[in-house]
Amino acid sequence: MSVRSAQLGNSTQGQNEMSCFAIQARSHLGAIVQFVAPSMPLKSALPRVAAYVGLNARRCRALWNKEARAILAHEIHQLEAVRARISERLLTKDMHDHASHLEIRAARLAADDSDFHREEISRLRRMAQRARDFAADLGA
Repeated sequence: MSVRSAQLGNSTQGQNEMSCFAIQARSHLGAIVQFVAPSMPLKSALPRVAAYVGLNARRCRALWNKEARAILAHEIHQLEAVRARISERLLTKDMHDHASHLEIRAARLAADDSDFHREEISRLRRMAQRARDFAADLGA
């Protein structure tokens, strides 16, 4: 889908296109708010989100309230890029958490009876290493 500047006009198509971009911008902002300032009131969170994204706080508030007369393509791209970075960071954290759980399970089995559980311990440690390698590839 090609993103371009949408401006309000007299045509129904222009209004529909603007509302689509307004909804998209608000959706991205909502996801970013949940990451940057999840427990803060929205009024206090939006300036932080604006700083994190690199937009003006007033512009960010206008996008959130669907008051912007135009939504520029670079703004949508900027919001999409920030949201993608956040998703990547969350995925990396989840992969490290998963690897830690696997390593804990392997350590518990080793403490119980390392000879009896040798294959399972080896399998868990290999899986943990694969998860950490995958997470390292995401960060690169």
